[in-house]
Amino acid sequence: MPQSYLIRNATLLEKGHSLHSEKIDILIVNGKIAELGKSIKSDVVLIEGEDLIVSSGWIDLRCHLSDPGNEHKDSLGDTLNSAAAGGFTTLVTLPHSEPAIENKSSVNYLVKSAQDHIVDLMPTGVLSSSENYENLAELYDMYNAGSVAFTNGDNAVSNGLLKKALLYTKPFGAIVISHASDKSLEQKGVVNESETTIHTGLKTSSSLAEYISVREQIEVAKYCDAPLHFSCISTKESVALIKQAKKEGAKITCDVAIASLCFTDKEILSFDENFKLYPPLRTEKDRKALIKGLNDGTIDAICSNHCPQNIESKLVEFDYADFGSLSLQLMLSWYLKHLASDISMELFVSSLTSGPGNVLENVSSTVNKGDSANLIVVDMKAKWTFDASTNKSSSKNSHEWKKEQVGKVIAVFNNNKINFYN
Repeated sequence: MPQSYLIRNATLLEKGHSLHSEKIDILIVNGKIAELGKSIKSDVVLIEGEDLIVSSGWIDLRCHLSDPGNEHKDSLGDTLNSAAAGGFTTLVTLPHSEPAIENKSSVNYLVKSAQDHIVDLMPTGVLSSSENYENLAELYDMYNAGSVAFTNGDNAVSNGLLKKALLYTKPFGAIVISHASDKSLEQKGVVNESETTIHTGLKTSSSLAEYISVREQIEVAKYCDAPLHFSCISTKESVALIKQAKKEGAKITCDVAIASLCFTDKEILSFDENFKLYPPLRTEKDRKALIKGLNDGTIDAICSNHCPQNIESKLVEFDYADFGSLSLQLMLSWYLKHLASDISMELFVSSLTSGPGNVLENVSSTVNKGDSANLIVVDMKAKWTFDASTNKSSSKNSHEWKKEQVGKVIAVFNNNKINFYN
């Protein structure tokens, strides 16, 4: 491939950068940023557009993993390709494949499978052993093999197990991630319990299940004097609890799924199985509280919660459909369609770059002369359709299927590679 590229007249979004919010040119030669400035002249491949924005590569803190075991939903390669097309150069995957990622061999499988891809894979390992859910898995071995964090994903984590994990990982600095929810309070509900859903006949789950668990797990983290990351918070009470914990000096961070910022449980009235998500879509009051939490810094990052499901898992009655929807390739278009009036583009980008980078202990990149090029270029006005020709996943579980989108990633640089998306 050609070795030199010139990004022409793009607005740089990187907080703290001397050229932040300015329209600049960026020259990339042999995988490195050779020059930044105005009106750079060079006889190379041009990257141009009507309204370009450039930033460091996005980081996703939560993506469901289908490989190994469920490659009919998505192979690892397809998942990484979906991430790249969505603007992500770093992907953190959940460990609940079949078999689960619970030892160094399974971590090694993922690390080796993702070698030489444009997207950097950061696998997580399970917290607890499959033989006994109150016993820790081989955390230290997985950490040394390349596991970036430990989580039980959507599965239950007792306070006792959480305490063990926080104390055990504290000496070697591993990250513990929790999706806080009291399963006994969920009562196997499939949608949020609210005035909107109570008449649908669907099994409901109260938001109480989440924020009671958030409250308890904050206390466990404070007792252990250890950091804890909450994934996919979805209720206004969770936002308030985390905000107060941060004020008190607790080592708490959190993220929110893009769907929880964009949609509410009113979508359930369509009975579209692609709105059956976990955590479930909540009320408009919750959505507004999440947006406010992002704006005031309580929420550190936005994640995709990308979850491929094959047709047999989705085209069934709502009660029986599996949870999850595709989202990696739709992050930008959803922002522009649903969030642009409430969240600045600058904050949106930092919630996908420096925000998750800080959660992962400064793994985010920068756009500076001499740096290896780890950046993306998006065209804010480009139109495209999410269909078989553009979808990189093996699955197509999305309410956006065959619908026109506005806002597109047109180029991704990382690992001395480039992907173009026309």
